[in-house]
Amino acid sequence: MVGKGMIGSRMAGVVGPALLCALMLGWLWPIGLGGAMPVGGDVTQFQMGLMSVLGEAIRAGRLPFWNDRWGFGFPGLAESQMGVYYPPHWLCFGLLPVEAGYTASMVLHLLWGAIGAYWAARRFGVSSRGATLAGGAWGASGFFLIHLPHLWAFCVGSWTPWIWGLAWSILSGRGGRGTPWLLAAALTVQILPGHFQLAFCTQVSLGVMALGAIVRGRGERRAVARRSAVVLLVLLAVLPMAACQLLPTARLARLAETQRDFEYLSGFAATPLHLVNLVAPDLFHRSPLWRPVVWDPPFHTSPEELRLYVGLVPAFLALMVLVKPGSHAGAIRVLGLVLAVGLFLSLGPYVPGFRIFSQWPGFSFFRAPARWGMIVSLALAILAGFGLDAIREGRLVHPGRWLVGCVLGAVLWIGVVVGLFELGLNATERPGPSVVVALYERVFAQFPWPNDPPVTEVFARARRPQADVRVIAAQGREKLGPVPTGGLRLDRERGRIYRAELGTTAALLLAVVLLVPLANRRRTLVAGLLLLTAVDLGLMARRRSVDAAPIRPLTEQSLVLSRLAELPQGTRSIDPMRNLTMVAGAAGVLSYRTLDLPIQAELRGLADAIPRSPEEADAILDAQRSLGARVRVIGPIGPGIEVLRDRFTETGRIESAAILDDPALTAWLLGSGYAATDEGKGGRYLFLDAGPAPRAWFLPTDGPEAIGRFRKESTDAASILGQLEDARPIELRMRSPEHLELSVAAEGPGLVLVTQLDYPEWAASLIDAEGAANPVPVDGVLGGWQGVAVPGPGSWTIRLTYEGRAERWGLVVSSAAWAAWLVGVAVTLRRSRQRLRIDPTA
Repeated sequence: MVGKGMIGSRMAGVVGPALLCALMLGWLWPIGLGGAMPVGGDVTQFQMGLMSVLGEAIRAGRLPFWNDRWGFGFPGLAESQMGVYYPPHWLCFGLLPVEAGYTASMVLHLLWGAIGAYWAARRFGVSSRGATLAGGAWGASGFFLIHLPHLWAFCVGSWTPWIWGLAWSILSGRGGRGTPWLLAAALTVQILPGHFQLAFCTQVSLGVMALGAIVRGRGERRAVARRSAVVLLVLLAVLPMAACQLLPTARLARLAETQRDFEYLSGFAATPLHLVNLVAPDLFHRSPLWRPVVWDPPFHTSPEELRLYVGLVPAFLALMVLVKPGSHAGAIRVLGLVLAVGLFLSLGPYVPGFRIFSQWPGFSFFRAPARWGMIVSLALAILAGFGLDAIREGRLVHPGRWLVGCVLGAVLWIGVVVGLFELGLNATERPGPSVVVALYERVFAQFPWPNDPPVTEVFARARRPQADVRVIAAQGREKLGPVPTGGLRLDRERGRIYRAELGTTAALLLAVVLLVPLANRRRTLVAGLLLLTAVDLGLMARRRSVDAAPIRPLTEQSLVLSRLAELPQGTRSIDPMRNLTMVAGAAGVLSYRTLDLPIQAELRGLADAIPRSPEEADAILDAQRSLGARVRVIGPIGPGIEVLRDRFTETGRIESAAILDDPALTAWLLGSGYAATDEGKGGRYLFLDAGPAPRAWFLPTDGPEAIGRFRKESTDAASILGQLEDARPIELRMRSPEHLELSVAAEGPGLVLVTQLDYPEWAASLIDAEGAANPVPVDGVLGGWQGVAVPGPGSWTIRLTYEGRAERWGLVVSSAAWAAWLVGVAVTLRRSRQRLRIDPTA
């Protein structure tokens, strides 16, 4: 009997994870094994370009300290989101093309996270069946659904359950001597993908977990306190171990001109209203008509950041076990505390004390409090596993009553939320005083944003027709019915929208009620609940926020990218693609970063303008040339694109002007729904090649001391263009992005201007005709470019080098910390072997 039990336990330990992997692969389908890759949104406009640069650097055997394709160049490693030191990136992007590597990374991290949730649930005390439910609810949760465009969410979030499992092993006293070392390694690796917010959420959750364990420790509080101290010490050890990434990013963060004020930190929070998505995940999500009414002002959040859902049944099971914890009360209540703290923090400005704790270290670094929903989702998923076990093992009395109560509670919750909207909409329909409007105004007055529109204006938006083609396309993509003759209006369409957004939830709630008669047949009830959860989360997967395309090079799928790829590598372009141009080897001047050092905003705005005449086109081309940009891409444009092309070609400064049909690029930039409309299909791209553009200039001066005026020179476009009128272009040679060289024959003193972002890690040496080299300063001039002074006449060579002191010091500190980690692991293993020799039964 014991042998059969052991075999059954082992089989369950294999079947659960295998089933979980199959479910996750199906949830992502066709992305991954279906031969498709994600496209659109931040996938193609932000991350694909970065990862292509990383892949090239790995294959070249160098660290990408500087990314020369990021606008005017940017500290690529320091910005962090390439995840240069993250080991899985070396495999996915070093061995595979960026498209396949990106897809493989997403699939593998989703599986890693789901299996991690399974393992963590087992460590907390959940059975194999319950752990399978926990892994599925976590991996297919609304958090990962809305963050499908963000590879960082999968890379960082997938480590959280493993970290929880290791930490709980220590806190519960069931961990081995090596567990703290494994925890330190896991916490460090979680930081290395570069998006620190989710890692910080995980670290805070460990602190809460340790506190909860102490409170629940009762008779063994002293022992639990010692274990909690171990967890906290491990958290501190992570700082030097991850210094290779943290030190460069900290240096950049000090320089970045980000406005981390209350408006920034309070943006994209969960709200009490939107918590209804715990039981009605589609409400306020499927129709774009909701956005100006219940997302953006007055709530300052968005559906792209908030969809707190782990499945209807898992939410019910988690609630049941929180009320009736049973034999695993200690673990359940600790998870309940983590859940409560995560939910509290996710509400951001809607909870008391936010203005205070949002200024604390760590909390003051990040906006989007809704991302604390990751912690909430994982806690709910594991608690759901406990709830399933309670039903299966007969520890929950009258499970049918509990399920009916949960269904009634969900219906009531949904009804209250919908009723509040309907009440406000009807009360503001007629002008004049109203008790209801006065009450709403009093509530809205408590919101922390003083300049938001009044209640009447918010509800008035529901009555205005939406004529934006992108809104109409998004409505059509969700199959919410035809567009009326008078245009889309929320107040007239809301019946159809309610049916679409609440229909699936209503069917699921009814299915739960139909399972209630099976309450006495617990195995059948458990099977029904698991099947219902799989159907629920599978249907949710169809609401994904990204499109799918074949796993092929993007330069083969997009005609515009293909044309860019034919030009010399590093060609600068002014285009609407943000970071996507990096995939084609080009540098987008209008690229996007999270930690930013704004530069030449006015000049970039002029170069990106649409001319109304050939004279305006000529001025725009002046700005484009001053930025060092050879290419301009405009689009998608419908009728009139030929006229626009003629305005540019009449200047006589365009080498080639092509009109390109590129439906793939349109879908990536504006969504497949828009690309399928007549306007989207009619949109084409104007590809303008103005010929080679200089990256460096020599500006003569009256004397060496006159160079100082370039530091204070106005940064407006007219001033910079005026300075460059008398300047002479210089050829810029590149040995690598971190090593530049240029030569100038000067008739007198002057300034060598390099149209590259000025950053403190750059150093220069000035070499005269005899070969003598002297270090010279690199000054920030003309609004943030690099300038090197030439003292007088002669032939000069200037070498610019990115020294990367913060990067190198970070490597030194991390190397020392990891060496100490290896020594600690070796000593621990040696002591464990000695202990086994002394006591073979240990």
